[in-house]
Order: sequence, then structure tokens, then C-alpha cells
Amino acid sequence: MIYNLIDDTLNIEISSIHDNTIQDFFERLIPSKKYQHLLIQNKWIMIDGESVKRETEIKGNILSLNIYPENYYYEVKTDIEPTILYEDEIILVVNKPNGMLVHNDGDDTKLSLCDIVESYFARNNIKGSAHPIHRLDKETQGVVLFSKSVIFQGLLDQLLAYKHIRRTYLAFVDGYIKKGERIVIDAPIGKDRHSKSKQRVAQNGKEAKTIVTGVDTNGNYSIVECELKTGRTHQIRVHMAHIGHPILNDDLYGKPSKLCKDMGLVAVMIDFYHPLKEDMMEVEGYISSDLRKLMK
Repeated sequence: MIYNLIDDTLNIEISSIHDNTIQDFFERLIPSKKYQHLLIQNKWIMIDGESVKRETEIKGNILSLNIYPENYYYEVKTDIEPTILYEDEIILVVNKPNGMLVHNDGDDTKLSLCDIVESYFARNNIKGSAHPIHRLDKETQGVVLFSKSVIFQGLLDQLLAYKHIRRTYLAFVDGYIKKGERIVIDAPIGKDRHSKSKQRVAQNGKEAKTIVTGVDTNGNYSIVECELKTGRTHQIRVHMAHIGHPILNDDLYGKPSKLCKDMGLVAVMIDFYHPLKEDMMEVEGYISSDLRKLMK
């Protein structure tokens, strides 16, 4: 679609919209029934300055859409700048460092990734929400996708649920896995009854599938690419330990390693459909210097 943003309003050229009615537009891009209703009721969606209904045909010049209808007043909690990998009107992709939570766990003394993003918004007078579409474990570093617009947040949540957002990880694991070797781990995961923080492979657990491909090895440790087909808690960590190749420095499922200080799991890439650009996007993250030294 051809569009521009002026203040809170996204102006889309109608010649670039292929939907017939406003309801068709909603069903494709704004699945939230709540915001469909509010957009029409509050005249947050209009065609050439005129109010619309669900059955209104999309004809004319400009469809205008308020994409920041809710006011967010964030507190500046830190001057730390987020490591921004990609940013536009509705999406922000940042790189989370090792040892940081995505969400605050209730302890205000601990800085979360959301705190850093919200502080960045507040310092720069950036409008919008700071809603992470997915999470990473505290010790996992790498790419996290945020929605900046509550209007499009529902679509991004839906794309994740329907597995149309693909996340790729690099895992630094104990032992030898041949370069190019492909391993399909299809093993259900459930809570470990003996630990509040651990998961385990369990016959009555939830479906969990990980595709593992060998990238490099030196015999004592290997680097593998992991693609998630499901999104269970600690999935890669549990699955790699299950096949006898625990992740380096995994304090729950592995053991300490002298090879590195960070836990050896990195979300290195995310592929997602951009609802405004109407195209797939690929954003690559960073690997800490501590783990990069293990790569040839």
C-alpha cells in the first residue's frame, strides 16, 4: 500500500487498497472486533474526510486511519538506548541482551527490555504502544518484535499464533553435531513436577517440534541453527538437552562452561509479514562478542 503518516493519522491511497469494503479491510488487517467498532464509532477511520460504516465501499482518494488512538505516557526509567534493528510507523525490532527480562517481573529494581523501549519512546516523544509480540528467556539474547500501534497489534499477535512469524535461533551446544546434519525433534513438553522453573519432555505434554541443523563444530561443542515449529516455554533448551546436547551455560538444563560466559542461545533472525508494506521482511540480530569468539 502507498501511505504516509501525519501525526496520528495514517493516510493510504485508495488506489493501492485491493479490498472492496471497510469490513474486508478490517478482516484482512484489523482482526480485533473491539477496535473495528471503535474505529467506526469514533470516526478514527474515514474516506476523504467522511465517516464510514462496515459496508461502505472503498472508493475515492484517501483512506485515513488513526493508528495511535490511545495515549501512552511512559516514564523515563533509563537513558540506555535500545539496540534498534528496524523501526517504522507500526513496528519496532530490537536486540535483547543476555540476562534481561522482556517484561518486568514486579521487581522495579530490575530493568526490563520493555522499560528500555518505553523510555526510548518517552525521551523521543514517540507515540504508540510498546507491546512485545513474543518473548525470549532472560538468558537468551537476540531479536524481539514490538508493535507500536494498538490497531495493528492484533494482526501481529494473530500472525504469531498462526506461525506466520518465523524465528531462527543459533544454539551453541555441548558435543559433536555434524555440519549440515538435520535433526527433527518432535517431543511434547510439559512442566517438571519437581521444579517450579523447569520444563521437561513429557508424554502428556503439549506438542513441541524443533528443526535443528548443524552449522559448525570443533568436536567439544557445536553450533546449530534451530527453527521453532511450536513455541513452548524453554523449547530449544529442553529439546537440546533431551537429545544429549545441552546449551552451553544453561543453568537449568545444562552445566557451566569455560568456553563462554553467556548462555549459548541467540535469536538471530525474525521473518514476518508487514501489513502496510504487504511483503515479508527479514530482520537479523546481533551475537554478543562472548559467543562470536566461538564462531570460525
